[in-house]
Amino acid sequence: MKLGKIQSNVSFKRALTSTEMSEYTDVLSKARDTINRGGKSILIVHDSCLPQAASTDTGVGHLTSATAKDYFNYVKNYFGINTVEVLPQGEIQLKRTPNFYNTYNGSGLSLGAQEIDLELLTDSTKGTPILSKEDFQAVVDANKKTAQEGLANYENVLGPESAQEKALRRAFDNFRDNPSIDKSDFVQFKKANADWLEKKAVYEVLKKENKGKVWTEWEKEIDKILFDDLSNKKAQKRLAQIKANKKNAKEIDYQMFKQFLADKHLQLGRKNLNDNGMKLFGDCLIGFSQDEIWGNKKAFMTGVGVGEKDWNLPALNYENILKPDSEAQKLLKRKVELFAQRYDGIRFDCSWCYVEPKLSNGKKYKFDGKILDIIEDTVKKAKEAKGEKFVLTDLIHEFEAGPEDFAIFDPAKRIKPFLKDRVKVISSAHLNNEYGSAAIMQKLGVEPDGYVIGVGNHDPQPLRQIAQNIPEELNGKLSYRRRGQAEILSQILNINPNEMTTAAEFSKAKFAEPMTAKNQMIFYMDLAGRKERFDSQSLNNWRNYRFRIPEEFAKQQEQVLQEGFGFNPMDAYAKAFKAKGLDKTETSLYRKILKFRDILSEKTEAIAKTVKTKSKDLSKNKAFNIGAVILALGLVGIVVSSAKNSLEKVK
Repeated sequence: MKLGKIQSNVSFKRALTSTEMSEYTDVLSKARDTINRGGKSILIVHDSCLPQAASTDTGVGHLTSATAKDYFNYVKNYFGINTVEVLPQGEIQLKRTPNFYNTYNGSGLSLGAQEIDLELLTDSTKGTPILSKEDFQAVVDANKKTAQEGLANYENVLGPESAQEKALRRAFDNFRDNPSIDKSDFVQFKKANADWLEKKAVYEVLKKENKGKVWTEWEKEIDKILFDDLSNKKAQKRLAQIKANKKNAKEIDYQMFKQFLADKHLQLGRKNLNDNGMKLFGDCLIGFSQDEIWGNKKAFMTGVGVGEKDWNLPALNYENILKPDSEAQKLLKRKVELFAQRYDGIRFDCSWCYVEPKLSNGKKYKFDGKILDIIEDTVKKAKEAKGEKFVLTDLIHEFEAGPEDFAIFDPAKRIKPFLKDRVKVISSAHLNNEYGSAAIMQKLGVEPDGYVIGVGNHDPQPLRQIAQNIPEELNGKLSYRRRGQAEILSQILNINPNEMTTAAEFSKAKFAEPMTAKNQMIFYMDLAGRKERFDSQSLNNWRNYRFRIPEEFAKQQEQVLQEGFGFNPMDAYAKAFKAKGLDKTETSLYRKILKFRDILSEKTEAIAKTVKTKSKDLSKNKAFNIGAVILALGLVGIVVSSAKNSLEKVK
């Protein structure tokens, strides 16, 4: 593994020499090659929550920022990450909860304005800048005034009155009115995406005309059905009338311009990752936005949604979706095609809804692998059209659902035949004796390349909550996810259950289990040992989907490792090697893994004595600063086993 630039403020418990750092990355690479054999190590992240330098922070992060580049280099070199999976990047639709920006309630075709990196528009090194540094600074200053510390400030970048929107309109005027700026890329983008882009832009014009109301509440009936039948002469006349208005024409072009910028910046972010040897995966959400429903009504079922009732997501017309000339299949293929063009790989949200979709009225359909075949054929053609190689394992599917909805195994505990060669996403958050571990997947005959496993994603409780036995509230009842999991982990990892009595040691065992598989995933909140719940399901509020990675991300990781939580790859590999017996066959590599595990987790006698003599007082003092003690002892860097964890054992 080639060692790239790493933040200067990043260090281990004691500063590693350049030779040790080089050896560390080499050991990490060899450990992956030995146990994971070239598999995927996926970091799941919400790109709006990526770190951003305070001097350029508009309220959300970007794949293109310098701080994000540092962060991705950090997770690559320290944790072995080779793939970044971003949550859906479409336009977010606000629903019932005020200011709740759930990215899964968004558009399937278009990108959100949060994907536009305003700082890039001020860059004079790549041609004529279209945004002044003063205009950009005004957006940054607006964020400083309103942002909640540690949370994404969507209000500053989204919406007609946001600071970013005002800046973008000035950038558009500069772009449009300057004849020296080459506009050929913009013209080509509009041509290549005309089928969905025009509908989206016209919708925004009519929505503005109707004071922000959704299309079902618009004043003119003809506007509600504008694209239903293009042979309708009244609709043709109305559409021509809309475009003929100079103000509307400018607005239509502006909406297309925003999509052009968002797509361009996404591709720059993808290139940055690719140049660093990492792939970018996109999350293809199951739903669509209101403008996409309005412009493609024949593709959807009327008065019914897909999934549970509270999802409130439109259902494609499953009655005719298998017919190639159906609007439902055409729209699904177009969405998949766009994702194939934008990303190196795709994670399909709620893939079980393509196999056995359950509607909000209780009706179910059974397609087996027929729709999945359509999806894969679409990706293959889109990739080949761009000169890219199609790799089936770069498509991963979320088949996880309630037992009453869908299961990947039949009653005889065999993998359903049409799912055999498709990559399943597995979470160990709900680990039990029949599901949620690499060991069980192997026992049930799932091939190593047939699944990606991790301790969780954006959906379930964070690992730290589970480890600390914090209950989850579901339908008015409390559920304790940790119950029984230590016993299962002890058998899989060959660890004495008594070694997992503390939350920190349980957490380490949970991190280790997925490392026994070929392909792993980890959510950025779990990697950093965060306790906050990213998605609280039915209890969501405005804070959810906003938890940001701080600019000083390495210090946050250092702090959480001092507390005994967060992901320590060397500890995880040490346990995984032992579980697979590799400690006996790969002894030299195993010793090196232990060496770096111990460097990261080493606890000096001075700390141990401090903890023992002060434990009674410290247990009462919530304001105790463990970092101050460590720094006072001159121990700089990442310390995995913390004094807090030691306190648990002492008490």
